[in-house]
Amino acid sequence: MKTTWILLLVAACIYYAFAEDQAKNGTDVKPKKASRILIQEEKGVLILKKSNFDQALKQYKKVLVNFHVPLSGESHSLSLEFVKAAAQLKAESSKIRLGVVDVSKEKDLIKDLNMTGTPSLRFYMAGDKWNPIIYLRTADHIITWLKRKTGRSAEPIKDVSQAETFLMAEDLVVLGFFKELDNEKAEVFYAAATDIPNLPFGVTKSRHVFNKYEITTETVVLFKKYEISTETKKEDLMQFIKVNEMDLVMEYNGTVRIPCTLEQVNAISGSHAILFANKSEENFDKIYGEFEMAAAEFRGKVLFVLINTDEHRNGRMLEYFRVRYSETPLVRIVNLTDNVQYQMQSEEVTVDKVKDHCLTYLDGKAKPKLKSEPIPKNWDKLPVKELVGMNFEKVAFNDNKNVFVMFYAPWCKECQAFFSLWEKLGKVYEKHESVVIARIDSTANDINVLLQERNPSFKFFPAVFSEKVSWAQAGHKKMEEFLILKYVGGSPNP
Repeated sequence: MKTTWILLLVAACIYYAFAEDQAKNGTDVKPKKASRILIQEEKGVLILKKSNFDQALKQYKKVLVNFHVPLSGESHSLSLEFVKAAAQLKAESSKIRLGVVDVSKEKDLIKDLNMTGTPSLRFYMAGDKWNPIIYLRTADHIITWLKRKTGRSAEPIKDVSQAETFLMAEDLVVLGFFKELDNEKAEVFYAAATDIPNLPFGVTKSRHVFNKYEITTETVVLFKKYEISTETKKEDLMQFIKVNEMDLVMEYNGTVRIPCTLEQVNAISGSHAILFANKSEENFDKIYGEFEMAAAEFRGKVLFVLINTDEHRNGRMLEYFRVRYSETPLVRIVNLTDNVQYQMQSEEVTVDKVKDHCLTYLDGKAKPKLKSEPIPKNWDKLPVKELVGMNFEKVAFNDNKNVFVMFYAPWCKECQAFFSLWEKLGKVYEKHESVVIARIDSTANDINVLLQERNPSFKFFPAVFSEKVSWAQAGHKKMEEFLILKYVGGSPNP
């Protein structure tokens, strides 16, 4: 036993002697902590790679990461907002950092992170792998979301005076009324507040504030619109807030995608009633007013959107929805789950007609605008051939036939007035081998022909192999004027 103690004493003396010697030489025998690595930054945003990603998360504790797609315009815009947000965080001496990963260069890192689908934002906190991020597209929203995620998500309102100040701060604010600020309903409220960074959220348990606004039960109120919610699930509460914060009719403005940012409002309604109208027309205010009044009845069921056809930047939207400028104003419902369109069966935009169209759609009875209707039985046996999307090109672009086609909308009164005339014309050329008289419902069939005219419109497709062109005439009301065909196809058989 004495020997053991002697050996321990000798070892201790040797250690301290060695330590003293190292201290004199400016060295230290204590184990060193891992040194902080220097991660490259660009305008305050960390440049993250496979080689430094894990270290960055350990080093900075709270990191919001943008998985950037270089060729994406939307991703580029987000990167610019990231720079603004990074500058603001630095000015506030925040410990939260922003980072970016170039997904085109860091494919191995993307694979390691098991990322599938479209790259997005991820928020990493110490102890957590990562947190999915809701739609954030501005520096202000990024900052608000981060503050709510890492701190309190709603401002505590202690008295009436503070409540009045809070409610006057913005046009639309959300105030939660709870008996206790840490109960289950309040926690749902806080969670919803975190994921809606574009609105101010306040919370109160003050009896005086309850009495001021005549609130008698735990609830959530959207002030300015005076909507009240009793939802107890986060998803339902977020749905309620998002639905009521929006205008009755949202306008597509060239910077917002249909439906006014898919990521933001898809969850509100997969159905969008779109009004295509020219804002510079004299009767626009009346048309818009009728559309807006109808919208009030379908809030939360159908999202109402305006596309201004007078805005040249919206031309691609008209092309996407295959809408002719000349046939506007018109209303179409688009179902985003299957991208099927349902055109309102009327050229007049009135409250009643819009309501009827929405109700018919919601009841599952609306007629969809398809790429093609089924080919009708005996479609080619009558004097006027019935065309649909599936057989249009085969007939219209026949090298051996001169084809005259009427494009119509079944509910259009002017089109209906032409039907009997078109039948007469069909009978005139019924026996003519090189002439075909046909018609097609342009509202129910998609075709690769540019139609500039309103319904009805008429196009002539000559039997020319090398040139698939069309000749158009519209608005003629005398049968004799259609007989121009005889100059191309020869005189009709007697």
